Amino acid sequence: MKKINNLFALISVAFTVILISVSAQAQILVNEIEIDPPTDVNDRCQYVELRGTPGAVVPANTYFISINSDQSNFGFLNTAVNVGGQTIGTNGTITLINTLLGTCPNRTYPAATTVLNYSAGLSLGQGSEGFYVVQSTTTLAAGQDLDTNDDGVLNFSVTFIDGFNLIFNPQEQYVYGPGPTLNTVFGGDVPDAVTRFSGNNTVLSAGAFFFGELAASPEETTVYAAPFSSNFPVGGVLTPGASNLPTTVPNKSRADFDGDGKTDLSVFRPSEGNWYLQRSTAGFGAINWGNSTDLTVPGDYDGDNKADTAVYRASEGRWYILQSSNGSVTTTNFGLNSDIPVAGDYDGDGKTDIAVFRPSTNVWYILNSGGGTTITTFGTAGDVPVRGDYDGDGKTDIAIFRSGTWWISKSSGGISVINFGLSSDRLVPADYDGDNKDDVAVYRASEGRWYIQRSTNGAVDQTPFGISTDIPAPGDYDGDGRDDIAVYRNGTWYLNQSTAGVSISNFGLASDIAIPARYIP
Repeated sequence: MKKINNLFALISVAFTVILISVSAQAQILVNEIEIDPPTDVNDRCQYVELRGTPGAVVPANTYFISINSDQSNFGFLNTAVNVGGQTIGTNGTITLINTLLGTCPNRTYPAATTVLNYSAGLSLGQGSEGFYVVQSTTTLAAGQDLDTNDDGVLNFSVTFIDGFNLIFNPQEQYVYGPGPTLNTVFGGDVPDAVTRFSGNNTVLSAGAFFFGELAASPEETTVYAAPFSSNFPVGGVLTPGASNLPTTVPNKSRADFDGDGKTDLSVFRPSEGNWYLQRSTAGFGAINWGNSTDLTVPGDYDGDNKADTAVYRASEGRWYILQSSNGSVTTTNFGLNSDIPVAGDYDGDGKTDIAVFRPSTNVWYILNSGGGTTITTFGTAGDVPVRGDYDGDGKTDIAIFRSGTWWISKSSGGISVINFGLSSDRLVPADYDGDNKDDVAVYRASEGRWYIQRSTNGAVDQTPFGISTDIPAPGDYDGDGRDDIAVYRNGTWYLNQSTAGVSISNFGLASDIAIPARYIP
């Protein structure tokens, strides 16, 4: 990636900007751009995706441009593609592909998009850049200089319709377009890709986009990787030539009792049967639900994106659930006294399913909220159930841990066997890298150290955080789509947040049970 090191003063930039209102029928927006693929094989996997009304014809003299904003070539068009007269595909997209760079391996574009091939000697820039849909009565072409004096003022009258800027150093670069600057410093460069939120048609708006780096491999990856924008949604991926995901922004943070996308500090006090919640948006709450011998089984059983207070009464084999959506109570007989509750969304309908693992027979019993019961034998004597969504398909996978080895039966198909950890480790699977897949991870209490194998690239992180007596309680406490390392220590919470940094909060008593810890073995 290009990095700018020479310092010089940034003068005030004045340029001619014309904003126009376009009819819904003719509206054309920047939808998604892959700027910097993970490998540098001619950057052949770059693409630009525009969005509009399916079947509509783009007005004449409409261009997609990328305009250089740093000192290497102030105001040069790295890319200029005339999309005027093109018919928007049946899925509402036009996909621009530079054929001069070769073919992206293992990537096909859906028939529902309109593919527009072009050939230019310059690709999308990788330094500071503006990316825009514009209209211009003057013909625009790659390599053209729109700022001949290098003074930050465009010498052409260009109508900006939609787009954004990626600026590496605002003290050194000009900003030519009126759209938002999505970043100033991002991992030492600019993001690898940018995606518009599905359903957001607001032009020239920072809130319309999320962005991030890309996974290290393969070359054609569609997986975002850290660091991410602060608004990065669960389920955000690249979708070349297709409608963007997620179509809605699901909120499935652990122990999120107010539905704001953040894990809440929360405890269960067995001596009282009370749940105490310090909700990140709704504030303090207390709910009497359960007795001293119940097992807490928090989850979103009603699908309203808020955690419900719920307990499993092993002596009865009964689940007691207080639904957050309407305050109603459900009781369900499902399980035996010796069963281990393993609630999760096994059928992928957005609701937590009642489920148990029976150690005596190694059988999983799942009561699907979408209907029916699933019974599966998976494991051997002494295995520890470690359910989680390890393949990122939105469904909880059946999985066990056995003497340092993880056995994962993926709902998308196949079994993964991963050697990771020691038999004495605490198991702390969670989505620490924000790719919507749970990572295999352990907390080694003897060292006070977390070991995490990232699902994005297989790299192993080692983070010292905690002491031997701590209770690990990972969760997304800062709401950035990545689970954070966290521990509960005698009524004090220590959070190592991926965006907000380290935080220490007193909430609870030494005898309390940390609710976020109930999502792990």
